[in-house]
Amino acid sequence: MKALLAAVLTAFCCAPAAAAVLERGPYLENMTKDMVTVRFRVDEATPAWISYGAAPDCERFLTTLPEQKEQKLPLFGLLPDTTHCYRIYLPAAQSTGVYKAFEGRFTTFRDEDKPYFSFLAFGDSGSGSAEQAELAGRMSNFSPDLAVHLGDMVESGLDADADAQYFKPYAGLLSRLPFFLTLGNHDYGRDMRAEAGKGFLKANYVPFHSVPLTGLPPHYYFFDVANARFFVLDTNSFYGAKFAPDLRPGSKQYKWLDYFLSKTEKTWKFVVMHEPLYSTGAHAAPEEQLKALEPLFLKHKVDLVFQGHDHDYERTKPVKEGLPDEENGLVYVTLGGGGSTLYIQRRNEDWSEKFLPVYHFAVLDVKDKLL
Repeated sequence: MKALLAAVLTAFCCAPAAAAVLERGPYLENMTKDMVTVRFRVDEATPAWISYGAAPDCERFLTTLPEQKEQKLPLFGLLPDTTHCYRIYLPAAQSTGVYKAFEGRFTTFRDEDKPYFSFLAFGDSGSGSAEQAELAGRMSNFSPDLAVHLGDMVESGLDADADAQYFKPYAGLLSRLPFFLTLGNHDYGRDMRAEAGKGFLKANYVPFHSVPLTGLPPHYYFFDVANARFFVLDTNSFYGAKFAPDLRPGSKQYKWLDYFLSKTEKTWKFVVMHEPLYSTGAHAAPEEQLKALEPLFLKHKVDLVFQGHDHDYERTKPVKEGLPDEENGLVYVTLGGGGSTLYIQRRNEDWSEKFLPVYHFAVLDVKDKLL
């Protein structure tokens, strides 16, 4: 049976003329130690097939997908800390056969008994600039376990621009490691403060991305890898996004964050958000945002806060209530130089450790209790 399956699926090795072809992806999202979601877009509505298994056995399992352009398949029951290979097959033109449209590999997350991993972190990349392309090329030289994007994936927020500004620049990475995304103000579209912005995410973002069902998708959620938990927030309500979830004390998102921070027993607690709390770049945090979030981060001993929005690199000293505090403060890292026009430093603060108006991304390694 397995030999017959292989014979059927390998009837064609490359795309015949006029056959359905991949238009976007594949890209991986929502990974855990035992599952991942594979997504891709075909140029026309068509059925598709995905075979997968622990490498090198790419034909261990086979799943048929329905006739449509946007394809999404969660792969469950995978082995932790294991390299899997997968193949995507599409119908061949004027034939009952299929051809292999893509073959790739990914590695599932480790459990807490293997407390080490690495990840990419960057933001504000949605520009289609030459600098973004160069950074993407440099990122491909690394082999992290995941990537964290700090928001503003697409300048206009429109799906029509997403291929040029997100899916194509990172195509090689997206097919082999999961990206966990943060909503930025640009991802809400130009009408984010008006009634006209209603339904923008539902039309341009939600149909094309998968996030863990641990919060209120796609706005906020948490995910685990090895001995760390990442909390991804939606802070856009502080900047007037009419349809972003509230994050003031007493709101649903605030109570969710407070509860799960208190219940987390992981070694590392990371917070990921777009708009920064501490920055000497172009955007100072609204007082309301600072008062709402800083006490919560301090109360639950968050280890590190990742920020975007300001198009620069900045790392703070441990800071508490606007003052350097080595003993009780938190470090905030702004990683907003992913490709959009850079910002200069607007003011000097004692708590700012390093500021660089440069294009950049970060590579972070966690090894048990060291980062």
